[in-house]
Amino acid sequence: MSEVNAGLDKVKISIRARQEAPDGHVENLHHRMKGRYFFKGGKHYLRYEDKYLDGESRVPTTIKVSDEELVILRHGAAKTEQRFVPRQETRSDYHTPYGVMELVMRTERLQSCFAESSGCAKVAYHLTANGSPVGNYEIEIKVEAD
Repeated sequence: MSEVNAGLDKVKISIRARQEAPDGHVENLHHRMKGRYFFKGGKHYLRYEDKYLDGESRVPTTIKVSDEELVILRHGAAKTEQRFVPRQETRSDYHTPYGVMELVMRTERLQSCFAESSGCAKVAYHLTANGSPVGNYEIEIKVEAD
């Protein structure tokens, strides 16, 4: 793979998330969307538009994946930069129209496997917001050429 892809490849992105709340309630989510992929500086980049909680606003989202970390950047109605580094605790401010929350992610596992414009990444972490436990999360991101 060349260090810099000549352009942005069109891809299909599938994101599955499993959240286990502190009370034991489990919620499974599955989102599919189209986006763009490129490889630069030893990192795999995914760009797509996510829906905000209101179901209407669009949030431009970039996911950066390397062997050492996974980073999710959101801009728009919600702004944050979440970093997931195996066996480390990372902090982020989550900016919403309703205020700012401090997020703390304690990453248990991170795996990734990419080749050209396809691959997957998995991350498992514990999330707290403003000091209160939110839950345990497992996220799987799959990418394939469109």
